[in-house]
Amino acid sequence: MLVANAFLIHSYDIRVQIAEILDNEDTSVYKAKAATARQQYAKQYISETGRLTSDSQTAYALAICFNLLAEPSQLTWAGDRLAEIVRANEYCVGRTSQEPHLSVKLWQRRIIWTSLTMGATTIWERWDSMLPDGSINPGDMTSFNHYAYGAIAKFMVERVAGLKQLEPAWTRCRVDPCVGGGITAARTSHLTPHGRVSVSWKVADEGEVQMNVVVPPFTEMEVVLGNGDSDVQVVGHGEWSFKRHL
Repeated sequence: MLVANAFLIHSYDIRVQIAEILDNEDTSVYKAKAATARQQYAKQYISETGRLTSDSQTAYALAICFNLLAEPSQLTWAGDRLAEIVRANEYCVGRTSQEPHLSVKLWQRRIIWTSLTMGATTIWERWDSMLPDGSINPGDMTSFNHYAYGAIAKFMVERVAGLKQLEPAWTRCRVDPCVGGGITAARTSHLTPHGRVSVSWKVADEGEVQMNVVVPPFTEMEVVLGNGDSDVQVVGHGEWSFKRHL
């Protein structure tokens, strides 16, 4: 219930944000629900110091990300404890991270990337749903198509392919691929409320990247052609091609 109640509070917070944007009259109602749920959550699961009843990576990560810790001292304690647990687990992050780039570097001496070395094309529920010898993990929870660890896909879309949403409903987006590390081409697309937005790039010649983008109606795209914001071109609806120097 700790996880379910954390997401209930987070859902209330999102509902409040939506109500404020739409100027709905029920904003105060959901603010009150969120406040009450937070108080009950703290009473049930959080000690005065910041320790959670479930002394796990997931519990502390949710409490920190969803603003469930009322006191700064609790936040500090929980952050330190989370870091301690991750270090003790030899930096094997046991939950979906909001910073997926932390998982980029493959660490083959642990089970973290067993699915990759075994040729998987989906996200497994366990790091080792299939064991290195090809047998199935005898434990519970061995789904071979499980989004729980799917946040790594965010890195592939936003950094490898380079497509990132900047504003709600994709009215503005950005293309800024992270070229290198042996990857010479990438492509991705997303179906927005206004149509499909897509980007593809490949290393054409040494020091040059060819980028092709498709921008749907009612959408602006920032295309980064240099380092950082030194050279950014903004385009609208249509198909566009660019060259970018490494």
